[in-house]
Amino acid sequence: MLVDAAELVADPQVRNRGTIGGDVAHGDPGNDHPAVMLALDATIVVRGPNGQREITANGFFLGTYWTALEEHDILIALKIPAQKPGIGYGYNKLKRKTGDYAVAGSPVVVEMDGDIIRDIRIGLTNVAACAIRAEAAEDILRGQTLSDDLLKQAENAIIEVCDPAVDLRGDEEYKSHMAAVMARRSIIQAVENARG
Repeated sequence: MLVDAAELVADPQVRNRGTIGGDVAHGDPGNDHPAVMLALDATIVVRGPNGQREITANGFFLGTYWTALEEHDILIALKIPAQKPGIGYGYNKLKRKTGDYAVAGSPVVVEMDGDIIRDIRIGLTNVAACAIRAEAAEDILRGQTLSDDLLKQAENAIIEVCDPAVDLRGDEEYKSHMAAVMARRSIIQAVENARG
């Protein structure tokens, strides 16, 4: 997923000069990597005057350009659990042009047990004050066999959790709807990827 997401970041100049850690530490809700870290269940390792500590990605992003980094902290590592058999991922985002921020994006990681979704994490990009998880949608899908009806329920839950800023990329309704569409595509992609 990191490779696929990196290919969708900004433009070649940014991709060749920027860092994943810098993208995460910046806390920009429009950046790709914060939501990817949420979907990957990453741990952010920071060091400051009081020593080193680890923060789960799902508690790291607090608001627009606001993270759990304290004054004088520096992000020193990202820990991502190794993939095991039965795990798949998907990442889709809508943007107007190369180099533009996402209108909406959604990285998804799914763990399958046969046809059953054992676990799922759905990240959302640029549809709230910070990167967020669509936990209500995850709860709908977890322990279930994927179906159109469940996908529709998950889409509705995703729309409910969105609170995007209105800008030239679209209004709240459009961005929330596109977040659900991107998540649906990523869920299907992740399930197919997990099945091999």
